[in-house]
Amino acid sequence: MDQDVEFFIKKFNVSRETIEKLNKYKDFLISSNKLLNLIGKTTENHIFSRHFIDSAQIYDLIEDKSEIIDLGSGAGFPGVVLKILMDYNKIDGNVTLIDKSPKKCKFLKDLTDKLDLNTKIVNLKIENFKLNKISTIVSRAFKNTVDTMDILFKNNDKIESIILLKGKTYQQELDDVKKKYTFDVEKFRSITSDESFILKITNIKCTTT
Repeated sequence: MDQDVEFFIKKFNVSRETIEKLNKYKDFLISSNKLLNLIGKTTENHIFSRHFIDSAQIYDLIEDKSEIIDLGSGAGFPGVVLKILMDYNKIDGNVTLIDKSPKKCKFLKDLTDKLDLNTKIVNLKIENFKLNKISTIVSRAFKNTVDTMDILFKNNDKIESIILLKGKTYQQELDDVKKKYTFDVEKFRSITSDESFILKITNIKCTTT
């Protein structure tokens, strides 16, 4: 068995059936990537480590999984991976995948149908999305942190926490955000890259008008 697959099983304590679902996801992603440019070509041979494990590592950081919103979901990271883990753990929660690209939303619809996942897919610019319920926001490879906060807080006040997968510029982004917002933040080193961090941001308030 592939080393990354073995790591996923041990780290997240999932069944072989869950791995079969992820392998089906991987195959569909690679075939779709030829036309849609969903992931970097160089990562196609490392989908478990670069994408699945990277997405799954935030699962336990989400305390309330009743409403999860994935911004700029694209290839389904991290939202689809989170939903697969939720189903395996029999956790009943809603995952909404938002992307402004109609083609990527079509991919997400075909993917979730293929994997028998009950998700909501929204083809909309994030600026125009309005939260109806208290939600946890997740995002990977979306905008920088201050732009993400600006977009979210333009229309929404029902945000419980924001969990962002960030690269090595995470600290500079946090410093920029502090100029406009007050918040609490927990930082976790990524298990897939020593230069990457996960930011869990809560108690957010805008200090500028």
